[in-house]
Amino acid sequence: MRIRLLLIETDYFFRTNLRNRLDNMDFQVFLADRPAEIKRMIKKKKIDVALLDLSGLKLEGLKILSLIKKLNPFTEVITLNGSGNMALSIDGMKRGAFDDLLIPVDINTLIERIKTAYAKKRENEKQAPLKGYQKVMMAATFAEAGESDTAKALLNNRVKPKVDPNSKGERNGG
Repeated sequence: MRIRLLLIETDYFFRTNLRNRLDNMDFQVFLADRPAEIKRMIKKKKIDVALLDLSGLKLEGLKILSLIKKLNPFTEVITLNGSGNMALSIDGMKRGAFDDLLIPVDINTLIERIKTAYAKKRENEKQAPLKGYQKVMMAATFAEAGESDTAKALLNNRVKPKVDPNSKGERNGG
């Protein structure tokens, strides 16, 4: 199966050159540079990995990263950035970027990171049902213990219960 890539790059020549190189390596590459177009691609094309130019998009790039992760948390994002924008790189990693690569990027390194990001995406997709089951079971345990508010909050992704790893399933402080 071909890895579906979304290339979000402001520099026309870099974007065209990179797309041609990746197309020749059996990736399916889609281009987008406007938020509405990116949104449509993420929803309709089931993008595996997004390559996101932070050096040209700056803060708009960080908003796009957040949008991608909101629309499809499994899509992995690799940011591309210049060395003068390290604060953007750090913020991008905090927002869920899989990796941040400095431009100019070695094509072999980029391809390896894309493949690794794709493998992580596939693993996360496989683990999602199990994690959902674990969350439901944990909420049921809290509900049985008479802590229905904690159970509801857990199911609504509002709380992560604090569990002492040394206890035998008991909550901290209790």
